[in-house]
Amino acid sequence: MFLLFKKKYVFLFVFSFLFLSSCSYEEGKNSYKDLSKKNFKNESINLADLRINLLNADKKLTPKLIRNNDGSSFYSYIKKTGEGEISLEEIKERVLLGTDFYKDYREEVLNLLIRINELKINNKLEYIDSGALGLWIPSKDSIIIDYRVIDMGSRTFLEILSHEVIHVAQSCFRGSRKNFPKRIGLPLEYSTDLNLNLSHNLYSKKSKEIINLEREAFTYSKIERAAIKLLNKFCE
Repeated sequence: MFLLFKKKYVFLFVFSFLFLSSCSYEEGKNSYKDLSKKNFKNESINLADLRINLLNADKKLTPKLIRNNDGSSFYSYIKKTGEGEISLEEIKERVLLGTDFYKDYREEVLNLLIRINELKINNKLEYIDSGALGLWIPSKDSIIIDYRVIDMGSRTFLEILSHEVIHVAQSCFRGSRKNFPKRIGLPLEYSTDLNLNLSHNLYSKKSKEIINLEREAFTYSKIERAAIKLLNKFCE
C-alpha cells in the first residue's frame, strides 16, 4: 500500500492478525517456562516486567522517518488490522511523541491488572496452543494472555485483556466467577472487522449464544474503560 504526500512516499507495513479470544473450561497447555510472578494462593503477571516489555514493543510500533540519499523520504510503520487509514498528520504526531503515544494504553493495562489482582483473579502469560490470544477459564478463576500479545504492543494487549475481563463480568452477571459467562445484554457491534474475527474456525462450531457472548466482549473491549466498569459493576 503506497500513499503520496507532497512528493514524499509513505510506506505502510501492515501487520495483520485476528483478535482471537475465548472463554474455556480447559486450561491451555504450556511447554515453555512461565514467566508469571506466582504466590501460594494466586497467580499474577509480573507488572514491572510487563511494563518494560510493552514499552519495548511500543518502540517497534512507533513510525520512523526514513531519508533516502536522493533527498526523498518516507515513513514506515506497522498498522494493526482494523485500524483504518492513518493521516500524515497523525503519523507525524506518533513520530514526535514516540512511545508516549501509547503511554495511556500501557497505564490502562497496568490499572486493569491491579484491579484484577485486588479481586484475586488469577492472571498469567502462556503460549496458548489453540491459537487464541486470550482465555477466561471460570473453573480455574483464571485469565490467560498469550505471550505473543506483548509483541503486538500495549494497545492490542489492552484490547485482548479487556476482552477477557468482560468475560469475567459476564460470569459474575450469571451469579459467580465460577459460572460460565452469560451475555449482559448490551448493544452489539456488527462491523466487518468484528465479523471477520468471529468467522475464524475457533468459533465455527460455537452456538449462537456463545457467538453473542464473544460479540459482546469484542464490542466493548475497544471502548475506553468499559472493561473495568463492567468488572466493578458485576464482580464486587
